[in-house]
Amino acid sequence: MAELLERSGELFTSGTCKGLLYDLGPYPVFTYTSVLEEEVFGDVYLLHNEHEVLTILDEYEGVGEKLETGVTYERIKLDIESEDGVILSAWVYLHLGTLDHLTPIEGGDYLNYIIEGKGDQ
Repeated sequence: MAELLERSGELFTSGTCKGLLYDLGPYPVFTYTSVLEEEVFGDVYLLHNEHEVLTILDEYEGVGEKLETGVTYERIKLDIESEDGVILSAWVYLHLGTLDHLTPIEGGDYLNYIIEGKGDQ
């Protein structure tokens, strides 16, 4: 999917939003929380054809479908604080499944988590 984003858009900025990341094995999952001060780090892309790209991403993420794992995802818009302090509205994929058996990714930075050798990648 990284290739799709690179072909169909351009990296606009990095930023943070309120929420938590969990290790689902081969990839992280995001949950939103407005009550905690936890933040998740990520990149914001400007999409050249937003509708087309989001349709592909929705299918890939299984939005609205109950997957074999029992996990469901929803795409929502959230406020993102860019690295220079500007508040943006961006699409994110929200994990709707149970979190009981998942390992929290402390610090909300999946790339750092992988670099530290804590994930499956």
